[in-house]
Amino acid sequence: MLQGFQTSIALYPAPGVWGARASLNPTATVDAGQFNLTAGALGAMVGKFGWQVLTPITGLAVVNSFSPTTPTVPDGFIANEQQTLITTWLGLNGMAIPAGYPVTLYNRGDFWAKNVYADAAIGQKVFANLFSGDVYPAAAGAFVTAVVGSAASITATTTAGSYSMNITATGSGVVTVGQQVSGPGLTNGLYYIESLGTYNGTSGTVNLTQAAVTAATAQTFTTIANVGIGGAVCSSVSSSSSTTMTINTVTSGQIAVGQQIQNITSIPAGTYVASIGTFNGTSGTIIMSAASTGTITAQACNFSAWIETPWYFNSPGNVGDLVKIGTRW
Repeated sequence: MLQGFQTSIALYPAPGVWGARASLNPTATVDAGQFNLTAGALGAMVGKFGWQVLTPITGLAVVNSFSPTTPTVPDGFIANEQQTLITTWLGLNGMAIPAGYPVTLYNRGDFWAKNVYADAAIGQKVFANLFSGDVYPAAAGAFVTAVVGSAASITATTTAGSYSMNITATGSGVVTVGQQVSGPGLTNGLYYIESLGTYNGTSGTVNLTQAAVTAATAQTFTTIANVGIGGAVCSSVSSSSSTTMTINTVTSGQIAVGQQIQNITSIPAGTYVASIGTFNGTSGTIIMSAASTGTITAQACNFSAWIETPWYFNSPGNVGDLVKIGTRW
């Protein structure tokens, strides 16, 4: 990754670079054989987890999502070794390794990762997103839903030097912690929603990871759901000793193939979404990887796109911070 022209000055130097090594402790890499591994057809992002997939032409490739449908722990972490290429016209930086270019997967070591979904504490386990390779902090054995929400358009007011944003109207989408925010006055790099203050789903205050540079009154801002598919919360599902589950009510989030299904009564541990039946985003049927062992009637159930890894958080951090993650020998 190369930096562009300097546009701002910080009071303190950055603790590290996204994806770079965070210590001089020993590292270990995935042994993939001669001339492997290479980036997959869509490329591979550094600073995130990667999975190995077998391709008929190049052999083993690395991608930032699991494949094909069974959720598995990522094979390793893709370090930032300045191996990416800037292929965008007039681009100043990049984090993507182009398809077919060499990739090194680290399964041991300490690295800097971007923490954009929840505050992290030392000792928490690192959960990897099955669809993006991003990291999430949680306790060992947790079932992480982490619904990030959809992109939103809001009308809000900011004050120069203030971390607070007052949302007066939500035009579309869902606003929640971890989303990236852009709009007038937010010119000091990337801004994320760190916490919800008085926001009630329509209006109220939210707290940003950085202070606004200039004031904006009743202006339009947009948010980006950094994880397209984080999980789903359902208040009512049903099943009758089969692999078919009927989704009656989705409270929030999205359901997708490969997501893990919460281990509730009659749902075996390790069950995941094998395919989509008639589910239309609101209600309908899905096909599970294992049959329910009994009858489920209008029971709450969650879906997760996050899988626990052997990695740990070695430094604390707020939403939007760089944090140290590492393995324990």
